Amino acid sequence: MEAFSKVFKLIADYTSDLLCIHDAENTIRFATKSSEVILGYSKDKILGKKLTDFLSEDFIKEMDFTTLIRFFDHPGARIRYQINHGDGRLRWLETTFNSIGDDPQKDYSVLSSTRDITESVSLTQDLRQALSKEQELSRFKSNLYSVASHEFKTPLAVIQANIELLRIKRSEKVLENAMSSIEEEVDRLNSMIGDMLELKKLTTGETTFRPESFFIEELVEEVLENDIHKTFPKISISRKKRGKKIPIHGDPTLIRFVVANLLSNACKFSVRSNSVEIVIDYSIEEVRFAVSDKGIGIAKGEQEAIFNSFYRGKNAGNIQGTGVGLAIVKEFVDLHKGRIELSSTLGKGSTFVISLPV
Repeated sequence: MEAFSKVFKLIADYTSDLLCIHDAENTIRFATKSSEVILGYSKDKILGKKLTDFLSEDFIKEMDFTTLIRFFDHPGARIRYQINHGDGRLRWLETTFNSIGDDPQKDYSVLSSTRDITESVSLTQDLRQALSKEQELSRFKSNLYSVASHEFKTPLAVIQANIELLRIKRSEKVLENAMSSIEEEVDRLNSMIGDMLELKKLTTGETTFRPESFFIEELVEEVLENDIHKTFPKISISRKKRGKKIPIHGDPTLIRFVVANLLSNACKFSVRSNSVEIVIDYSIEEVRFAVSDKGIGIAKGEQEAIFNSFYRGKNAGNIQGTGVGLAIVKEFVDLHKGRIELSSTLGKGSTFVISLPV
């Protein structure tokens, strides 16, 4: 018996797990000194308490406490939970409960064995995040190949056809038309490749954010002059502004993409009208940039999905596009802690509103 007591004392003094003996009410009656490492309190300080006394507030809020208590009161159960450690940190523990028989005085009813699994939980979360990122990249590659094989074929076919035409006939008029067509398709390819590269940066976390002070009104004019008017010369674009012109603090490169994409889409999908309207609203807290068209519109059931990568409206038909532009726009707006709103009626047009904090 003396030898058994020595062995028990060795186990109690040197086990890395926290061993506790509880009464029928789950109150701790005995604890090993490993409580200092596991819970952050000496064994004397946890006597008379319950393991549930150390649960973190966030964990209790996430769980149904009544159901949670049943796990701690149920011999044979194993539960993982989060505690407030004595050193102020949040730690994850795993406890196994075993019945040790009916004691007449019910001072010794349950034996619990507890270990710290914080590192394992963190590792599991890291692995899940890594797996999620890997799956996202895999989907991105799959969609990219699909888009590349489909959307890129059309402009390449047009370029090839014009090259063949020039081989047959090289009159001044044919040359002028062919070169104009080739330049247009090259611009289209560059635009699609640019969208793909931006999406890749977002997917892999490579997008840089360099905020500075700038005027969105000036940026809009720059986009109109350098991009939109040249690409869509037949589209009439009206501009309105309300309020006193003020600068915003953001990344002009990212916002330029947002503006260019929304204006390009408005022009591209205005197949039933040649007019687009831009409205800039200035206020003390934010600047709102709205683009309205009278084009084909977006069905109500598709308006949320339109911001997903590679998604295109069912009525887009043969209108060129990769379905990634609006996904990038939303991400860039989110980076600025702004918001994007859409109102659209099928067959009547769409309005996209970007609100950016000053």
